[in-house]
Amino acid sequence: METFDVLGLFGVNIDFGYFNAFELVDTLGLHSQVLGTARVGNLIEKHGEKHHIVSIAIRQVALSELKSALENRMLPHDPSFYEQPAAITEYERRYEAEDKLILLCFSLAFGKSVVGVRRLEGAQFSKLPRELLSKKHSLYQYFRQLLNDNTREYVLSYKEGKVDSLEPSETALPFPSTNAVEQSQALAKPVIEPVTFAKEVQTALGLMSQGVELITKQVKAVFAGRQLDLDAFHKYCHKLNLSYERNPNALLAVRHIQDTADYIAQHGVACAILACHMGRALQLDERFVHVMTLGALLFDLGRFKLPELITKKTGKLTEAEFQLVRRHLNFGEVLLNSNDNVPKVIYQMLWEHHERMDGSGYPQGKIDHEISVYGKIGAIVDAYDSLTSEQSHRQALTPVEALDKMLIESGLAFDPKLMSIFVNSLGSMPVGSCVELSNGRLAFVLTLNSKLEPSLVRQVYSLSSKSFISPADLPVDRSEDVRIAKVILPSQYELRFIDHIG
Repeated sequence: METFDVLGLFGVNIDFGYFNAFELVDTLGLHSQVLGTARVGNLIEKHGEKHHIVSIAIRQVALSELKSALENRMLPHDPSFYEQPAAITEYERRYEAEDKLILLCFSLAFGKSVVGVRRLEGAQFSKLPRELLSKKHSLYQYFRQLLNDNTREYVLSYKEGKVDSLEPSETALPFPSTNAVEQSQALAKPVIEPVTFAKEVQTALGLMSQGVELITKQVKAVFAGRQLDLDAFHKYCHKLNLSYERNPNALLAVRHIQDTADYIAQHGVACAILACHMGRALQLDERFVHVMTLGALLFDLGRFKLPELITKKTGKLTEAEFQLVRRHLNFGEVLLNSNDNVPKVIYQMLWEHHERMDGSGYPQGKIDHEISVYGKIGAIVDAYDSLTSEQSHRQALTPVEALDKMLIESGLAFDPKLMSIFVNSLGSMPVGSCVELSNGRLAFVLTLNSKLEPSLVRQVYSLSSKSFISPADLPVDRSEDVRIAKVILPSQYELRFIDHIG
């Protein structure tokens, strides 16, 4: 058995809002060691992966794999230790990694989410385990006893044939709630029927406006001394996700409707749409998609605290101005701190969406593995929306131009695997691309088909007459007479996608 490397947990996101033994094992890097055992394999073959006895077996084997690490010396409990956005000293890195190991072991022992463990054990969760180890007690035996105490009755019932196929008991949502039942009912996933682009785009336009209004009102409320209404943001993100499921192209299209007057709020809504899209491209659970959408919606709230002279400046920022812009992360944290129930994922996306893989980002100059996956996703959606949006200091790039520019930075600024998934998910001609058709007209791509190729395009300009025409939609992927000749720059013909969406 190889010795588990505790330091490998540094920088790894473990803030799971629900319990999944398979995911915990993957996070610990023990997938093959645990699932490759005959015991776990036989139980999965017999009962399937969702049976509770399989979860218990995985937890038992995982703790055994962690035995050597749990019996090694750990740093003594430090009541003053506070996990900063980035640990910079060897001591801080080790302490954070050891804390994460302890949390994961509690999660395995209790069968509860890491978020649930934090609520159960409190801020001093690592005090007792560290003290036990310092007194020469076996930390492995401590956690194994907890696991036995929490599973004994079920295991006995299973051996006696008195239990059926049961799901693991932890079903918490990935975000805290003052009324978990009410929230889970509110976010219960209904059966979604696809609708046409023409119909859903009207809903999507309304959602864009609602999002801008919600963000603006909430920021003003917090500035006036009131609490951020997180429930309102949860409900709004739920609406976004439902709209995306009915027709994803509608939201991806209206994302382009932005102007400099309400840019900050519009950027927040657009990033939320892109995060929702990215979550589905990654085939994540709905709960992860929801919290990522929420994080993207909120991670730039602090920009409302910046002076308009800076946010709308057309020229290059001075060094002093740029340092102030960097403080929008601090301002954002202050705004979020007005509510006690903000998921940590939101803070990760806030603090890390300007970090870069090569360490050139801010505020902490984190590198690759030190940045959570949420921060890496935040960086991608933030950059793509910024590049494809008109701003006071520059014109918008086309989707293709923006993706080409970002691909150059893949591996330097952006995670290459996530960047590849994002690019592929948008297709070679993303929604909003301007194309020249073989019939001599210019059109904008409104929808993509299942192969992520342009499907419905909106014809808006005639090259022969050099003039605008009445908008005419064409299902180009089903047309025998008209095809796409090439992608063009709409600015060459003074065309803007935002003028032709509604």
